[in-house]
Amino acid sequence: MVSVLGVSVGASAVRVAYPDDEGAVFRSFPVDAASEHPEHVVADAIGTVMAERTADDVQVFGVAYRDEAQATAVQAAIDCRLVPEVAAALRKLEASGQLGDHSTLVFYDLGSSGLTVTVVDRLTGTVLGTARTDEISGDVVDRLIRDHQLDEKRIAPPADAAAESALDARCRRAKEELSTNTAVCVPGDGGLLLLSQDILDSLIVRHVEASARLAREVIESSGRAADAVVLIGGGAHIPLVASLMESWLALPVIVPAQPELVAAEGAALLAQEHSGTSHRIGAGGFAKPVIRGGALAGGALAVVAVIGLGLGVGGSHLQSSDGDARPVATQPSDAQMSPSPAPAPVSTPPPSAAVSVPGPAEEEASVPEPAPAPAPAPRPLIPGLPQIQLPTLPPPPPLPPLPRIPGL
Repeated sequence: MVSVLGVSVGASAVRVAYPDDEGAVFRSFPVDAASEHPEHVVADAIGTVMAERTADDVQVFGVAYRDEAQATAVQAAIDCRLVPEVAAALRKLEASGQLGDHSTLVFYDLGSSGLTVTVVDRLTGTVLGTARTDEISGDVVDRLIRDHQLDEKRIAPPADAAAESALDARCRRAKEELSTNTAVCVPGDGGLLLLSQDILDSLIVRHVEASARLAREVIESSGRAADAVVLIGGGAHIPLVASLMESWLALPVIVPAQPELVAAEGAALLAQEHSGTSHRIGAGGFAKPVIRGGALAGGALAVVAVIGLGLGVGGSHLQSSDGDARPVATQPSDAQMSPSPAPAPVSTPPPSAAVSVPGPAEEEASVPEPAPAPAPAPRPLIPGLPQIQLPTLPPPPPLPPLPRIPGL
């Protein structure tokens, strides 16, 4: 059995997907908001999961990139082939059977750091148009909820940075729970956070409408008539997003079961299909995984890592290295490189020195008798107790000399 990994990286978390007998299993690794190198989190996450799992043989490894700067950073941290993000997203959507006969898709990817709108040709995977904005994001929605609660004096202002971080987490939890509830109550320091679906819609409606206008502009600039809108990312759980996209764009809206995991699961599917083959995805293939810096020491997993889901680069822009991929040779350690020490030279006497070779009788006679064991020291006398001296036992008799074996 070949084990596979699919990895996607967002602004707040790295998600790792690996299929098992019951479906895909996902693990999430938080990304520090202050970190400027999420590719290092990718390497650490892959190394962690590979160390926990039992696998068979090393297969292939690929990374999908959003732009050239990201491709350069990932290539510096991970020795791999690069594949377009759109390939992983399309593969998962194809597997879900939700695309029907739609040929031109609009990917509406609303994540924690921003929104990316991309028009994609389904048959070729070509990106026909794309745009990104940070005017709406998961973080923006969280701030709108927090400011509303503070303005209405429903909760106390946070006293320090730790309390502010905890409040942000409560606002995020309230937003997520409203995806399946009409009202939520999130307890915490400073009072209860009470929020209804109607209040949330009123806070974000103008931002969502602005994103619908952006999507319409991207569709118009692509020169193609779109057939459907696919909502991707954690923001796809917000009910208002789906309803406004459908009314503003007059297109059917497709929401995958787990929209924030589309990239990771699609990457796992690609890894599973192309492990052990030289089939090319987009304009490049996969190469054997090597993590620079030591996070991944080895393992038997076929890995496809998907960085973000900006979908800003088409298949024709895929970077690939020249020639076939080859594994990187492991350099031997200093201990392996050092030669074995030569045996010490045997000292020979000068020609004039007389050398006496003892005969068998002399050899037996020259064996020294074992010295008798020293007598144990007498036990110390303890004042106030009866002074009893134990007798000293004689040493055991010496052992007879061992018989000499002829020929040795």
